Amino acid sequence: MIPRLLVYLVAITVAFGIGVQPADATWSVVAVDEETGEVGVAVASCVEFEVTVVPVLVPGIGAAASQASISAPSGARLAKALLGGATAEEAVNVVVSIDDAPDDRQFGVVVLGDDGAGWTGDDTLDVAVDRRSSNGTVAVQGNILVSDEVVDAAIAAFEASAGDLPDRLLAALVAGADEGGDSRCGDQTATAAALIVARPRDQTYAFTDAGVLGVDPTDTIVPSLFISVLVNEGGDRAPDRLSEVWEAADQDAQFVAIREIDPGANSAARGVGTIALFLVGVLVLGGTIIVVAIVLSRRRARTI
Repeated sequence: MIPRLLVYLVAITVAFGIGVQPADATWSVVAVDEETGEVGVAVASCVEFEVTVVPVLVPGIGAAASQASISAPSGARLAKALLGGATAEEAVNVVVSIDDAPDDRQFGVVVLGDDGAGWTGDDTLDVAVDRRSSNGTVAVQGNILVSDEVVDAAIAAFEASAGDLPDRLLAALVAGADEGGDSRCGDQTATAAALIVARPRDQTYAFTDAGVLGVDPTDTIVPSLFISVLVNEGGDRAPDRLSEVWEAADQDAQFVAIREIDPGANSAARGVGTIALFLVGVLVLGGTIIVVAIVLSRRRARTI
């Protein structure tokens, strides 16, 4: 009886664990500023959780995006490759070669002083594409898009923008939204978006293992510019909200960390909390049953 109960508990835990894994689909812009040495990523998606798990930033060296079916170890692997002096293409090749499901992944990498590189696995859902600018300073990739134009428009907007790196990243992200963005969101294009930019002296940022809970800048060291928004389904376009938040921020500040979540929008995070409480209840109930079973078995033994 007791072993069978433990098997049931493990099965329930595994089932719920699988159910809360991050979904795929997104488009992202990875870029560097050769003059300032800044590196950054802007990303948007039609999901019910923050997308701060997509960017990987190695200050003064380069940046990357890990998306589609997100690989938890990819952040550390990309950061290690870039810190070791890998080119963008070498970094992509290293990560793809040791991934357990490379056909489900999508990566984009840009390195200061080097061309960008990308990877789109054969099993990522259409429209899935990755491309780089002619000068190699920006890589854009996306999956489950309305069309290739989401990526093409983002690259064109980045190249046409004359502002600082954050402004150019946002211009590219919004241009992708103007072309339809994530195909699952209709005119809203995306429900989650993030802008993360690192200056040369910032710490490495690689939290692809953060899951649906995202990255909270109040308890995690993040780069100089960190903005994450999560909006209600059917509400604002997330890239537009991201731009509004950046425009309202103190752009001259040494550190900007803003996390804006609409009431009711963080359904995935709430779901994780509900599941956690449920599992605790199941484990407590299971433990109680086990204790009762042991006590009863001992009582029976005494009466034999």
